[in-house]
Amino acid sequence: MALPATHIRFAAAIADRFGISDEDAYFSGTVYPDSRWVSGIARNRTHDRRFLSTDFPSDDFTRGWHIHCVCDRIQSGIHDELLGDLPAMAGDARWVRASAAKVVQDMHDAGNARLNERLSLLTCHRAPNGESGEAVEAYLGFVRQAYGGGDMPVWRDYAQLWAEVGLGRRLIAQIEAQVELMTADEVLASRLRRTFDRMLNRWTAAFDQALQK
Repeated sequence: MALPATHIRFAAAIADRFGISDEDAYFSGTVYPDSRWVSGIARNRTHDRRFLSTDFPSDDFTRGWHIHCVCDRIQSGIHDELLGDLPAMAGDARWVRASAAKVVQDMHDAGNARLNERLSLLTCHRAPNGESGEAVEAYLGFVRQAYGGGDMPVWRDYAQLWAEVGLGRRLIAQIEAQVELMTADEVLASRLRRTFDRMLNRWTAAFDQALQK
């Protein structure tokens, strides 16, 4: 999964293509799928392939949900290309390295996402999978708290967010170590920070091609 600032920035960048009328629902919807970390529902209930279909959205909330899953898919493909070794890794090692790459990108995206304006829109606590609405509300609150201190989050903000959703200290420490390695590699770090533009270009090309059919 991409991290929240990347999701919010991506959703904002393409919102005008859809004539969004309820921004609270749209941006809450684009953050909603990862509330599963708090609610405990299975990942396929929020990230199944069917949510990638353009036939899935029926309102602004589900449009944001759809865009979340599209964002995840595009980012994953680009990060696999940039990191190279991810497809050969398995289990926690792959997840930790992928998560660290997302942190490096997300830190940059947070500074370009106008978060101060958009965090306040995370108020729609819909629970479309029958999960606890309180759990969804709690997750949105964790996101607001993690990014509410300024435009550029620091590592401790991510560590706190992961701790809030139940990730263990060992994995958090492993992600931190990978983030340090990646940021020390100036070439890789620069490429990760430029991932967003590649994501947007890929989505735009696919969207425009679909319109021509």
